[in-house]
Amino acid sequence: MTQAHEPLNIMDSNQADYSTTTKRGIYLSKCLAFIILVIFALALVTASLLVYNYAACPQIDTLANVTKYELCHCDQSKLLVLPLTTESSRSVIPLDTTTHSPVPNVLNLWLPTHVKPEKYDIKITPFIYEGNFTFYGEVIIDLVVHEETKEMTFHGVELKIHYINILATEDEHSVYIVRHVEDVERNFHILNLGSTLEVGKQYVLTIKYSGLLNDNLHGFYRSSYDEKGVKKWIAVTQFQAMDARRAFPCWDEPALKARFTISIARPNNMTSLSNMNVVKREPHEHLKNYTWDHYAESLPMSTYLVAFTVTDFKNMTNDKFSVWARSEAVQSAAFALEIGPKILKYLEEYYKIKFPLPKIDMIALPDFKNGAMENWGLLTFREISMLYEEGVSASTDKVHVATVVAHEIAHQWFGNLVTPTWWRDLWLNEGFATYVEYVAVNAVEKSWNITELCVLDIVHNVFQLDALNSSHQLSVEVSASEEADAIFDKISYGKGSALLRMLNHILTDEVFNAGVTNYLNSKMYGNAEQRDLWSALTSAARQSGDFDADVAVVMDSWTLQTGFPVLTINRNYENGTVHFSQERFVLINDTVESQRSPIWWIPVSYTTASEKDFSSTRPRLWLKGERALSISNITMKSNDWFIANIQQTGFYRVNYDQRNWKLLIKVLKDPVRFQEINIINRAQLVDDAMNLALTGRLDYRTALDVTSYLAHERSYVPWKAGLSALGYIDTMLSKGAHYLEYGHYVLRLLNEAVKEIGWKVSPNESVVTSQYRVDLLASACHFEHPDCLENAVRMYTNWMLAPNPDAHSEIHVDLRGIVYCVGVRAGGVREWTFAWERFRVATAPSERHRLLSVLGCTRSPSLLHRYLEMSLRNDSGIRKQDIVRVFSAVAGTAIGQPIAFNYIRANWQRLRTFVGSLSTINLIVKVVTRRLNQAHEYEELKRFVTEYCSDLGRPVQQVLETISANVQWKDRNYNTIVDWLKAVDNNTS
Repeated sequence: MTQAHEPLNIMDSNQADYSTTTKRGIYLSKCLAFIILVIFALALVTASLLVYNYAACPQIDTLANVTKYELCHCDQSKLLVLPLTTESSRSVIPLDTTTHSPVPNVLNLWLPTHVKPEKYDIKITPFIYEGNFTFYGEVIIDLVVHEETKEMTFHGVELKIHYINILATEDEHSVYIVRHVEDVERNFHILNLGSTLEVGKQYVLTIKYSGLLNDNLHGFYRSSYDEKGVKKWIAVTQFQAMDARRAFPCWDEPALKARFTISIARPNNMTSLSNMNVVKREPHEHLKNYTWDHYAESLPMSTYLVAFTVTDFKNMTNDKFSVWARSEAVQSAAFALEIGPKILKYLEEYYKIKFPLPKIDMIALPDFKNGAMENWGLLTFREISMLYEEGVSASTDKVHVATVVAHEIAHQWFGNLVTPTWWRDLWLNEGFATYVEYVAVNAVEKSWNITELCVLDIVHNVFQLDALNSSHQLSVEVSASEEADAIFDKISYGKGSALLRMLNHILTDEVFNAGVTNYLNSKMYGNAEQRDLWSALTSAARQSGDFDADVAVVMDSWTLQTGFPVLTINRNYENGTVHFSQERFVLINDTVESQRSPIWWIPVSYTTASEKDFSSTRPRLWLKGERALSISNITMKSNDWFIANIQQTGFYRVNYDQRNWKLLIKVLKDPVRFQEINIINRAQLVDDAMNLALTGRLDYRTALDVTSYLAHERSYVPWKAGLSALGYIDTMLSKGAHYLEYGHYVLRLLNEAVKEIGWKVSPNESVVTSQYRVDLLASACHFEHPDCLENAVRMYTNWMLAPNPDAHSEIHVDLRGIVYCVGVRAGGVREWTFAWERFRVATAPSERHRLLSVLGCTRSPSLLHRYLEMSLRNDSGIRKQDIVRVFSAVAGTAIGQPIAFNYIRANWQRLRTFVGSLSTINLIVKVVTRRLNQAHEYEELKRFVTEYCSDLGRPVQQVLETISANVQWKDRNYNTIVDWLKAVDNNTS
């Protein structure tokens, strides 16, 4: 291809005049003509080199008299010597002298420490037009030298660098650059220098570069949405964990904090946002339809927290808070704008540190890979995580928005103000923000009783993953970006928050909060490791006199070891001695491994039938890194039940001897006395019993006896725990001959509760009551409760017959997911197509997500296959961020699971190319295989993983281990459960 115009200097302040004024005549001497011919010949050679190296694509778009090109990235070797243009040397290394250096066998992925950045001045111009999704940038970096060096190394990925200069600020001379090497494997750009950089001296690095606005939802990327039939484009960023290097050359490690001054050039009809407030606007010097937005200098922060957007969104403002969204959706951001300032005020009091920035912008994006991102001063969200529309969004959507907003605001201190030195301590960010989201929302929305849900979400929810041998310790070594992405999981979020909750209960609120505040103050604008937090908490605890142990000794046993313990309690009913022992709880029980089990410092709170004290959660005894402990000073009668881990504040499971289990089951089955046990501990007993049975530590007949009490339970938290635990058996039996008997058992538990809760939603009922109704009705319809099916089908049919189904529905928003799913499942092509058309025209994010889930409810294999196929088409309306939801919906049924698994195997390369993200691919593999439980299915999966998924790392190993556990479970427990169900069926007949 030919290069008609070289656009690389579009940001150069010395750019030539574009005026067309010319003189009408020319005179050339022979000497001058000869010189021109030589220059022309050199220009031809240079142009051919640039065509080879930069490969401009043929799409051309003109704006403000400047021709622009979309740059295609040529296939480069892993380590290249690149040609330079610098002020200090006009000599260019010819392309044919490119050398290929061997990549080391053991890669050091950390930047050298001899040079560090202090300040970035970034100027960036995105072009957001069909046929030209590019950006041009200039970054000026103030550097300080800590060790003498003749080399400078920084990060950059998929950036074309056109100009580099290093200036010594002391004498303003340019440092000669001998050569520029790009190490693709490590994302490094290495500059070999002609002179030594001296310790303590400051230098200024200037780089001009260009890149593509990708569509992979990371780095600086493009997104689009439709507004009244018009496709509109926007440009946004997502840099965590290691993607700032895709937008500008930088030192892209969290410990290398610096100040940032950002300038964004944007079309006049659009708006830009960044971390700080705009201090100046001015017309672009070369692009007449563009305006420069210059932002105030930031506080010191890590590169992954830098953010900027260019959109045509509308906004609403409340003091220092602003919310931004599509013009058609901005009113749905009103709730986020209402609750955001309340949460900020509460957290300023909680942390005892004022929020240090002048403003917070929250923007809802049509395409966003994660739920949200805490960029300092500019919070970015998926639309579903920020927009709530009364009458369209369910009450659960409102809770979701509140908790996500709280999570991201909590990060403004934990993560932004104080940042982990490296990703190994990611859990300090995510664990704390996850824990505080419940604390903050509970403080500003007390009627929701959201702390009751905390145990379900951050304890029960993470146990399953952490029970795998392929789980990882909380503080885990990370090198490559793929490894960093992989630890954004339930361990970092859920386990991290559960351990902080445990520690809070050990130390008390007062001591815990004092330690946290001291930690933040001592590390403000800097970096920290978990030992810094432990040190601050130890000081606060010793100052109070309530806890004299070293917090690091206690907590390192939880953060530096994989997994969690099961505490087994055996009582001697003759002499009153109680024996406590610990071992790691694993999904696949291995006798050899259990002998090598790690040990923890376990805080043990407890109560008895005589005490019934469920309010005191501080430990009454400790297993201090001991495998076992016996005590004889617990006062209780031989017929008293005994419960440990009050309100399940400790991150461990509890097993009892058979007699104590029988005592607990007896009180649970009493329709009055069962309430003597705290609501959270009732949920704990159900969850622990069923999971102990799942791993062979407890007889399933005992565990199922525990669940039988649910027939008279009327509280959400125990029911949620029960339905989750029973759901595993549902999945394992769904393809078997005795599934009907199991359904009958669950329906017997549900019948009275469903009858009482009904379909009528009260105007002011609590969020917990609403979730309770939804879960009960969804389960009843799943097991084909006749009244449930009849009501749902009738409502869906009436909706289909409505004159304008998109404008009005009589189905309450909290119940729509149930009704839609039953309608689609009970119907055929007509019912499915109706739901698909509703998805295509829906604008509310909550309704679109609801419909994406229910489209997988159909029993038609051809429709399920068609749905999967649509998810990989750009014109279907299904966004890349929602592909996992589609595959999860299809694979969520016994009919759909093999269809989804076969589909990814038949379309693997196409799927990987379309999705782009390894973390998304891992999630798809996980959701389409979770129902597998046959030995031949496991072998098929193992062959597939070996052949195609070797680069997916730990997540795919966790999938294999989970399916292996499923196979073992079925071999070990299937007959026991079937016999128990038959016995129960005979007793109730």
